[in-house]
Amino acid sequence: MIIKIMSKKQTIVMLSGLAGFIIIACFVATGKELAFDTVIREWIYSLRNDVLTPILKVITYMGNWQSITALCILLLIFRQTRFRYGIPVSVGAITVTALNKIIKVIFQRPRPDVSLHLIEQGGYSFTSGHSITSMVVFGMLIYLVRRYVKDKKKANLLTVLLAIPWIFIGLSRIYMGVHFPTDVLGGWCLGLAILMILIFMEEKYTKKEMP
Repeated sequence: MIIKIMSKKQTIVMLSGLAGFIIIACFVATGKELAFDTVIREWIYSLRNDVLTPILKVITYMGNWQSITALCILLLIFRQTRFRYGIPVSVGAITVTALNKIIKVIFQRPRPDVSLHLIEQGGYSFTSGHSITSMVVFGMLIYLVRRYVKDKKKANLLTVLLAIPWIFIGLSRIYMGVHFPTDVLGGWCLGLAILMILIFMEEKYTKKEMP
């Protein structure tokens, strides 16, 4: 039903993200070490150094539930951002968090060997909660900024700033040794599909006219 009333572009992006997730999930379900994961991990691990590691630790912590919760609370506290930004972003964060917990229990994929970890991290590996959450939270923020900020230069600047955690949080999880590349890709793909649905719902249940 949703697909029938979503725009063509939204439908294509949503189905592409869902298809990507399903394909990756099928490979992960085999339980075998994937050559793709091995090659990408070895290349990313080769980039580790004393300068990059602290920077990526900060970025990876931006995707922690504490950081995302603080962001949502901040957006909800202020009246100017509560309805336009706070509620849509919070709904997205809660939705993907709950869904990802279910997915992790279903697949129960172990994380990479603990000897590779640069930070402490427990639980299952697939999908990357940081990746799926950053895709939805920062992706939704980018959409809302592009929708509501009239100053194009300001909107463009905010888009770039929001895209940094959107992209690099996922990559940092591989660098930190706590996720396989397919965990991150799977999170991004499913997050993209969910993001399109949330954007559709936002457009459907809010006024499209700008104040």
